[in-house]
Amino acid sequence: MKPIDLGKGAEFKGKTVEMSDKAEVAYLLFLTAGKAFEATTNGPKNTDVHLFVYDASGKEVGKDNSPGPACSVKVTPEKEGNYKFAIKNTGGDNTVTFKVEVAK
Repeated sequence: MKPIDLGKGAEFKGKTVEMSDKAEVAYLLFLTAGKAFEATTNGPKNTDVHLFVYDASGKEVGKDNSPGPACSVKVTPEKEGNYKFAIKNTGGDNTVTFKVEVAK
């Protein structure tokens, strides 16, 4: 699965994606070292969505695989670069809202 580049994390305003059961999507956002961010997902249906965050080297730096459509991962990047956000829908069709808020 090739990630979709969404540009700079500080400028990202959010995205809504239709996800079928067992579907996965991945996005890249450029993030600055030392600027904390919170990535979230949510959906209107009670399905099971998981969120994983990887740094530029591919190392997992955060995840939320708790039950339900709402996920939250808070990370302060050690290095600037493209961070990958992988969203996996493990239970039923859903419309998922993905947001990343970067500290000012």
